[in-house]
Amino acid sequence: MNRIRLIAICIIAAFLMSGFVNPIGLISEPVATAFGISITDAVSAFGYFTVGVFAGYVISFYIFDHLSFRSVVITGYLVLVAGIALLYAVNSTVSLSLLLYCLGTLASVEGCGAGTLISVNWHGRQRQVILIAQDAMFNGGGIVFTAVTTWFVANEFHWASTYTVVGIIAVVLVGIAAITNLEPAIEQAEEPHSVTRWNAGILLVGVSMAMFMTAKISIFIWAPQFAVERFDADVISSGNLLTNIFIGAFSGSLIGTWLVSKIRIAHFLIMMLAIGTTGMWMLLSSSDLEAAILTAYLVGASVGATYNGYTAFALTFVEQPTHKHIAYILTTGGIGSAVAPWISSAGVEMLGTIADTLLACFLLQLLVLTNVVLLNLYQSRLASK
Repeated sequence: MNRIRLIAICIIAAFLMSGFVNPIGLISEPVATAFGISITDAVSAFGYFTVGVFAGYVISFYIFDHLSFRSVVITGYLVLVAGIALLYAVNSTVSLSLLLYCLGTLASVEGCGAGTLISVNWHGRQRQVILIAQDAMFNGGGIVFTAVTTWFVANEFHWASTYTVVGIIAVVLVGIAAITNLEPAIEQAEEPHSVTRWNAGILLVGVSMAMFMTAKISIFIWAPQFAVERFDADVISSGNLLTNIFIGAFSGSLIGTWLVSKIRIAHFLIMMLAIGTTGMWMLLSSSDLEAAILTAYLVGASVGATYNGYTAFALTFVEQPTHKHIAYILTTGGIGSAVAPWISSAGVEMLGTIADTLLACFLLQLLVLTNVVLLNLYQSRLASK
């Protein structure tokens, strides 16, 4: 039962992070209205959340050397709940940005803790399956939180209402953690300061992860606004487009949870990225809203199981993973997430259209696909020596 609760904590952590990130594209307009700013400025404000995510991953390099998983999980989620409550009290963009930064930091430390718990308690194919299951939960959260946010926005609730749901989930996690042994297995605990070894493979996977996350978060943010710009869609239709992206992502991650137990993780990543880039091109080429909403399923496949897929791929380059390996991969992903709102907002202002910005994301996805192919060849050459 303890291992079942441990799995629940790890995958629900991904669901919680989904509730923070995925509604940004839908609540940007209500935030802009509430604070009297432009939509691009509202999106940029959420950039502070992603910067906080990056900061949290950096903190994760060291925090688990000094504090137990139990104290980090329970205390962190309780503080997170308090921060969400404060969202209703902010009255300026400065206080909003600062609070979002703090929430991002807390959420990312918890996310790294969840990934580390998986890496030290499971090995080989089992580790890959659970990591991809985390992605499934993140994408399932995308479906749930997109639908919930669309309903809240359409009924003119406070823009932070979705985050209240996130806070309730955090309280549930605290309850589960309180009755669960979160410390690593005994054999891991005997070597708390084991040497963290690095090589070119895992370092290059991190670079690829940063590029992937830049494209991924930018697509999440601007896909609903793309539907408005190109097809004059209403909030329900633009919400449906984003929902379909997450349905595709969730379906892909469910299939991926089974598939990675059968094939190499590198081959799985290449397949998913190829499907995703094809879907992105079809979305940008769509002639009407209905076609765009349908192609969103394929777009979702590009993010379906690739986030933790990268983590699993990176860990194949090292014999004994530590929390620093996990923190490195998540930090590079955090860099991509952190810069995505600002880079994409600047792209919209500079290029003039959201469609051109999403085209740049498509080209970045192609570059990511090329990098993964080359990394796979590099790993194969190492294995043959």
